[in-house]
Amino acid sequence: MHKTGRLLLSTLLIILLVCSICGCSKDTQPTSKSSPPSVSAARQVVDMAGRTVTVPTNPKKVATMQGPTYELLFMLGTKDQIGLVRSDHQTAYPLALLTNPDLKNYPAIDGVGPQSPVNVEEFINNKVDLVVYWNIAKELEKFDNAGIPAAVIVATGSKPNNMEEALAGTKKQISFLAELLGGNAPQRYTEWEKYMNKTVDTIKSRTATISEDKRPIVYWGNTWNTNILSTYPLNPRLYETALCGGKLVSVEKGGQFPEITKEQLIAWNPEVIIVDNHGHSPEKIIEDLKTNADWATLRAVKDNRIYRIPAGVFFLDKGTSQPLYYYWLAKQLHPDLFKDIDLIKEMTYYYKTFYNYDLKTEEAEKVIAGWVEGI
Repeated sequence: MHKTGRLLLSTLLIILLVCSICGCSKDTQPTSKSSPPSVSAARQVVDMAGRTVTVPTNPKKVATMQGPTYELLFMLGTKDQIGLVRSDHQTAYPLALLTNPDLKNYPAIDGVGPQSPVNVEEFINNKVDLVVYWNIAKELEKFDNAGIPAAVIVATGSKPNNMEEALAGTKKQISFLAELLGGNAPQRYTEWEKYMNKTVDTIKSRTATISEDKRPIVYWGNTWNTNILSTYPLNPRLYETALCGGKLVSVEKGGQFPEITKEQLIAWNPEVIIVDNHGHSPEKIIEDLKTNADWATLRAVKDNRIYRIPAGVFFLDKGTSQPLYYYWLAKQLHPDLFKDIDLIKEMTYYYKTFYNYDLKTEEAEKVIAGWVEGI
């Protein structure tokens, strides 16, 4: 055979061999050059508990179980990524519904809490692709076994030693969540961080030089029925109160809500009592403080310095609305020093900026007044 013919035959045989290996045929359509390359829909992160978790790159249905997670997603501009909420979060916070009426229509789950066992089937049925949960190993394992990513956003075990460390811990939690959510959430976090820093700097510039004898003694009581003796451990609220010009009294240990004795509260004799909304009975607590003879000797009672924390999309002193709480507390402890701070103006700005809601003046007044049902 002619040399040129042999070369052509060899080339043809090679082409046929390659086509047979690749599965080519005249009926096979080539891949479009415009088709995007395959990209993994998941990535690995290390959550606030130090766990390596594989999470969706762009989560679409987030189960907001732990504490203020719903409010955090709302503030970060990702409410459309919420796939499951706690049913009590749909009803317990009037401002949550006021600022986002769609909340009542979200898929919801009952009986969720740090002491409640997880029913994984409910999460599977709601097709969630990310769960924000407490750092409870046995419950997190259930999500792992079901193939549902679960992330912890609240660090445990370490306690801040000053306000800077406490603030850094809060920022780290919200920043981590923003990175988990993706999209515009990190940008929203940056905007919020600037507001928080400005608030803290404003307050600190006025309270840093207040002498110890001018700082009122503050007690912080929770609100289960009329039990004012349920409180918080000192850390980190000690530093928040100090920032606002007060001296917090409490215990070092005792769980999330340690309980003190009546004798201890009388011995502390606080000048200011802050009434929390956590137990949802602030009116009962305040009425009991004012009418129960057990408390008649307390300076806070005699001077009528009993202050109920304002309302919030979640609790005002938790989640992302903490800067509003700091302004509020500073005004209660040192009204003359902060008389130029207009709480209604600050709240109106905050709700517009971070919740995209135009808070009316009368609504802001109700917010400051406390937990107003049917607001």
